[in-house]
Amino acid sequence: MTIIKSSGPSVGTYPDDKDLYTFIFEHWPSYRFDPRTKSLPLLIDEPTGQSWTFEQCRDRVDHLAAGLRDQLGVRRDTVVCIFSPNSVDYLIAILALHKLGAVASCANPAYNASELSYQIDASKSTAIFLGEEALKVGGEAAEKAKMRKDHVVIMQTPRTTQGKGALKGGAKREGEAWYLEGLVAEGRDSKELHKGRVTLKPGEARKKLAFLSFSSGTTGLPKGVMIQHYAPLSNIQQFASFNGMISGKGTRFLPGRDVSLGGLPFYHIYGLVVGLLWTFYSGITNVVLPRFSGIEPMIKTTLKYGITLWWLVPPQVVLLVKDPKAKPYLPQLAKQVRFLMIGAAPLSDDVSKQLDKALPGVDWGQGYGMTESCTVLSMHPPGIKPVYGSAGRLVSDVEAQVVSPEGKVQPVGELGELWARGPSVTLGYLNNQKATDEMWVKEGGWLRTGDEVKFNEKGDMFILDRLKELIKVKGFQVAPAELEGWLLNHEDVADAGVIGLPDDMSGEIPVAFVALSQTAKERVAKDGSGEEGKIKEGLMRFVADNKIRYKHLGAVHIIDAIPKNPSGKLLRRELREQAKKLPAPPKSSRL
Repeated sequence: MTIIKSSGPSVGTYPDDKDLYTFIFEHWPSYRFDPRTKSLPLLIDEPTGQSWTFEQCRDRVDHLAAGLRDQLGVRRDTVVCIFSPNSVDYLIAILALHKLGAVASCANPAYNASELSYQIDASKSTAIFLGEEALKVGGEAAEKAKMRKDHVVIMQTPRTTQGKGALKGGAKREGEAWYLEGLVAEGRDSKELHKGRVTLKPGEARKKLAFLSFSSGTTGLPKGVMIQHYAPLSNIQQFASFNGMISGKGTRFLPGRDVSLGGLPFYHIYGLVVGLLWTFYSGITNVVLPRFSGIEPMIKTTLKYGITLWWLVPPQVVLLVKDPKAKPYLPQLAKQVRFLMIGAAPLSDDVSKQLDKALPGVDWGQGYGMTESCTVLSMHPPGIKPVYGSAGRLVSDVEAQVVSPEGKVQPVGELGELWARGPSVTLGYLNNQKATDEMWVKEGGWLRTGDEVKFNEKGDMFILDRLKELIKVKGFQVAPAELEGWLLNHEDVADAGVIGLPDDMSGEIPVAFVALSQTAKERVAKDGSGEEGKIKEGLMRFVADNKIRYKHLGAVHIIDAIPKNPSGKLLRRELREQAKKLPAPPKSSRL
């Protein structure tokens, strides 16, 4: 049996008696940079420049936890949804919940009310944090889910609280809903600041839930991934060890000096674990961007705040190397940015070469992970040039094997499905034992990733295809079955099949093939191509009006029948063959 092991140094012993609150604020191994008593800002709000030190963050967490305990009744195993763009209070909310033993369920801030309501119901969230810009959709979803109005917490922006926050004498509530700052003010006045704190016994972190993060499966709606505290705290340490921070030999990251771009969405597992939790734990200043608003604004923020670490996804790299607005800044960026990690989707060889040319000498590489592995399984190792097309090498304490469709473990250099195991692998899907059993292999503790890979002799891993049917759009997973099911609700559709097609900006885009209903066929027969065009436009609008942006269709093609095998399974491979003969859909132009 060929088991591929990480060449990175082992972490050794992982603490299994700590929740994330305890791990972040009270776990001080000898290698960890200590920002306490220093004036070092760890969180900076990009729009205003307002900043918070380690001590200020802990005080805010403790006060918020007391407010949540006393006013909302949050306690052990309470599930609370967070629906907000990136915010300096995102980390504060998470750690306050964890101090009380509660579970955070972070939702995509671009969701519509139906999608958010589904996550609220599926996770059994009884309270919700809403960003200011998310109030309309979030309020509608909370009402649909029959959530108590006084269990809605509004996360005001620093720009708002600077002028009229509760800590400055402003209102603590808006109607029945609380302001987060109002709960902080309530907690600040509490005489029992640490009452209700939940601590874990040895071994308990391996099972106690920290997050319910929703990830698309191969069929149906998103499923809640049960992430125990042990998973992210392990991945934080694996990331540190692989990059030489535990041994003290690494120079890739410089705690206390580096500044990180906090632009990845914090609800996404990559942004959550790497871009938020790891940076704070490591003593690296994080400049929090509410959202990505274009390559030039991102560059200007980088230069303004002296940012040295970038966490990006491939569409951003495409803009960096191809957008004319970026070109004048490249020489200055090459001198300032020290490290760039690219994840969530593969970066093409062509763009990789352009990146090398655009930022000569900058340490960069790709990484690989998934929600179910609680993020990083592999990344580009320090000290070597990036290998084009590679997703890096296995990080510390991760093992992998490559398995053929027949279940045979393949030797190095052969193709097969990636099975991985390590301390950060999660517990399974919430209330879905069937899907859990398909992906988590009890014998051996393996996680079946659904990705076709191969390794070379040096340990570089190459992702070649997805065995699962998921479409990956700008790093986000789209289940074809979800779009197919939605299209079947339309009166003009008798059957539907959705596939992903390559796209320079998005990685992939969903494209639908539909067989028309009898009445739609009759209209087309009567009015010709004009009516067919109207149907296609109507179907694209039908999806766009009801699904989050990254699930929008790139094109619709009308065919006589959707290809299926004798048992009724949709043959996507045949749809891909048909797609090769059709005109390419328009290139996407938005991130």
